[in-house]
Amino acid sequence: MIYSNNNIRTADLFSIAKSGVNASNELLNTAGHNIANVNTEGYVRERTSFQSQLTGGVGQSTTERVLNVFAQNQLRRDTTLQSEHENFYNKTAVIDNVFASEANSISASMSRFFSAVQTATDDPTNLAGRQLVLGQAKSLVGQIGTVSAFLRDKEEELNLEISAHVKTANSLVQTIADLNDAIVVNQASNPNDEPGTLKNQRDSAILELASLVSIEVRQSSGNDGRVMVNLTSGESLVMQDGSFNVLEVENDADLNYLSLQLSSRGKPTVLNVDENELGGAIGGLLRYRDDVLETSRRELGQIALALTESINTQNRQGMDLDQQLGSDIFSLPEFVGLEYPDNANGASVVTGRITAGAAGEISSADYQVTINSVTPGAPSTLDVTVTALNADGTIIKDVNGNDITKNYPTVDAQSGIFTKMLGGVELEFSSGATYTSGDQFLIQPTKNTADKIEVIMTRPEDLALASPIRLDTNIGNLGDAELVSIKVTNNFVDNTFTDSKASGFDGAGGLHGPGSSPTGAGGVGAPVQIFFTANDEYEVRDSTGNTITTVSGVTDLNNLMAQAEGSAGWPAAFSALDDYPGFELSLQGEPKAGDAFTIGYNTDGLNDNRNGLTMADLQNKNSLQVNNSGSGSPASFHEAYANIVSDIGQQAASADIALQAAEALKSQSSDWFQSVSGVSLDEEAANLVRYQQSYAAAARLLSTAQNLFDTILAVVR
Repeated sequence: MIYSNNNIRTADLFSIAKSGVNASNELLNTAGHNIANVNTEGYVRERTSFQSQLTGGVGQSTTERVLNVFAQNQLRRDTTLQSEHENFYNKTAVIDNVFASEANSISASMSRFFSAVQTATDDPTNLAGRQLVLGQAKSLVGQIGTVSAFLRDKEEELNLEISAHVKTANSLVQTIADLNDAIVVNQASNPNDEPGTLKNQRDSAILELASLVSIEVRQSSGNDGRVMVNLTSGESLVMQDGSFNVLEVENDADLNYLSLQLSSRGKPTVLNVDENELGGAIGGLLRYRDDVLETSRRELGQIALALTESINTQNRQGMDLDQQLGSDIFSLPEFVGLEYPDNANGASVVTGRITAGAAGEISSADYQVTINSVTPGAPSTLDVTVTALNADGTIIKDVNGNDITKNYPTVDAQSGIFTKMLGGVELEFSSGATYTSGDQFLIQPTKNTADKIEVIMTRPEDLALASPIRLDTNIGNLGDAELVSIKVTNNFVDNTFTDSKASGFDGAGGLHGPGSSPTGAGGVGAPVQIFFTANDEYEVRDSTGNTITTVSGVTDLNNLMAQAEGSAGWPAAFSALDDYPGFELSLQGEPKAGDAFTIGYNTDGLNDNRNGLTMADLQNKNSLQVNNSGSGSPASFHEAYANIVSDIGQQAASADIALQAAEALKSQSSDWFQSVSGVSLDEEAANLVRYQQSYAAAARLLSTAQNLFDTILAVVR
């Protein structure tokens, strides 16, 4: 038989046997390495393969990891998803337990307060009942303060946790970059052996990074063993050239509201990170902050401010036990605007507060105040734009999809002057002409104010349960018209009328007479009498009988003062004020010509409880905004709080379901990955037997070669 030269084996028996022994030894080493690392976290089993030599025997060996890239990538994705849902759920569940707990229920505290008001109203002169109201008021603000302080602590805790995670992520990015360099060097030195230990360490670091943020991993185009790591949103963390970007915690005006940026080392590049697509533990924490923590803080603050301002407003509209106009029960805090870092003048100040009587306008929004221009003068004036923001800093849209923003062209910039803006907020620009065009301030009326509300009323006599006005029917009236309602809408005292909120009350137990009203000397006084000249016509007169205006063509007797204000004879000086004289009345029945009804201060009306009844009924009024966009119907205070509890509970329940699903997916992907890359002791045990037998056979071949050599030597001898 003739053989080609290419098929001639020139290796001797000793070489063939030696290569077989070495090959079996390598296989045994690989199996032993796998078995020894069966419990090593992140270890990927290895496999050694050989090429046969043309001259005979076993050729070059190659040791590589057994890896399914698709299973590995799926495990990373599912790890990211599970970590995000786990962090979101764990944090949300804590908030849910606090709001759902009866011991922490602010709704129960509100009910106890209003119940106390009702008890005091049943007997307005009873000081014990009035004292109970003040006690329950303190309990109410104390309960609100406790929950608010808890949420504030959770924000601080969250910031520390985010910072710790970012620090860990930075360390992992550095580790991956360093391991990339080490792998490139190792592979260049040992092209036939994969640096499994280094790659396992790198994969473990990448998997841990995937638990913090959502990433994508790609092999380097140079096939040098290096990998590139990007955020799922596209930003690079570890790049092909070996450089890497670092996650940094940054913020704008609110130093407690952390945001993430990518900063490249050695290059002056800073990229903002889309936190909605961040994923992982950090993404879950940020989503919890924006969707649960910050939202609940602001909504709780909205309820607290609107509730206490509503009660204050109602008490101011009443008469206390000393027959004086009512005062505030609660003090509402002022809030200082937060400066944006790019402001030209770091000493500029903007101060805000809730406008008196504007409880129904308060929303849970933040407000960005932008200085458009400054006009120096005495006083200086500003052109200002105010924009409503969500908790995450995005602009709130109205029901038509337009940005909620408003321009104020001539705002006085001086200390002590507050200008009413959006959302029941009024601002003071006390820095005068030192503002600079382009300066911005962040106003947060509801975020940090709920736990700063205090009860300032100390005397139970100061509770204004009575109405400060009453209506007396002329005893000589011939018609059957009678009072349906009389209510005070404004009793702000300013006898100089420099404040547009001034009312018809003089602060001395009466209403403005001629000469002391806004019309000045020679003018008419505040309305104090309704005199019917016919059944469909009446005159509004002051305290001296002067006719202020005549209303004709009357078809109903509701809101007689509003009808008078709409008549041609109503004084312009009255109309120039916001709400003058500050009271309204309605009648029912059929008046006759000559019938008169006199409005007067409620002197000695100590048993009057009309204002107390109105105050007690505040809990049933739908007066609170529930949607910053202006859509939806107003809600009561109890309903608004129930909405907070319900929303958090719903988010917690949904997060629990999502977490269970994510854990199931991660378990499946982990099983898939381990079925390929994990060490099976049964399989390795079988391999040991096989490799041991091959080792023994190769050794036997070596022994045979030795015997043949010895035989030849013996023949020669």
